[in-house]
Amino acid sequence: MKRAYPFVAIASGLAIAIAGAFAIAERTADAAGADTHFARPVYERARDGAVPDLTRYGVLGDKAKLASLGENIGVCHDALSAAGVRYREVPAAHQGGCGYNEALVVQASMSTWKAPDAMPMTCDLAAKMHLWERHVVIPAAEKYLGSPVVEIKAFGSFQCRTVAGHERLSEHAYGKAIDVAGFVLADGREITVLGDFYNKGAKGDFLREIHDRACDLFDVTLGPNYNEDHANHFHVDVGGQHACR
Repeated sequence: MKRAYPFVAIASGLAIAIAGAFAIAERTADAAGADTHFARPVYERARDGAVPDLTRYGVLGDKAKLASLGENIGVCHDALSAAGVRYREVPAAHQGGCGYNEALVVQASMSTWKAPDAMPMTCDLAAKMHLWERHVVIPAAEKYLGSPVVEIKAFGSFQCRTVAGHERLSEHAYGKAIDVAGFVLADGREITVLGDFYNKGAKGDFLREIHDRACDLFDVTLGPNYNEDHANHFHVDVGGQHACR
């Protein structure tokens, strides 16, 4: 994937340093005055060792590396690519107060992410979905059900709408949330949040474990125990609020 990095052709090394300082100050001022949901994406060349290795289980407990996925889009893209996730970037989109400046659609991960429509989402949401899939969902399916997950079924990600019962826009309105409805195993079985969350056997154990462990990874995780609106899915998001219900 090609990225363009701005530069100034100035002969004097001192002049280059001064120009860089002004560029950083301008970017900081722009970000400070912008709605945080629509802040201009930051693309920076990653320092050696700065890209989180999403294939390593330890990343789940590294708050600094997890935070970097949302702070630097270049680092996040590099992390996804290094983990073998294929994706395509999508243009900025805005609809009233909804929208995003950067988003991508995951084309291939360890399992298929399937929804009725394409699912544009922010890179940090995609990266955390991959971490959850790789280190939580697939191992838990093998542990409880004896077969790995090959498909994650979702209702969708980006949607311009408010939180149910409130006037506040949902994190879906910014591409920062996804609603997960169920899973398909390699042996053909399908596990659904609606039908199996309260199951007292292995299916329920699987769903409850991956819900609880999602709370340590995503900013907000909501499921059937929260309210009836979430009886048929897990809502997970990276919007910056914190809740596990």
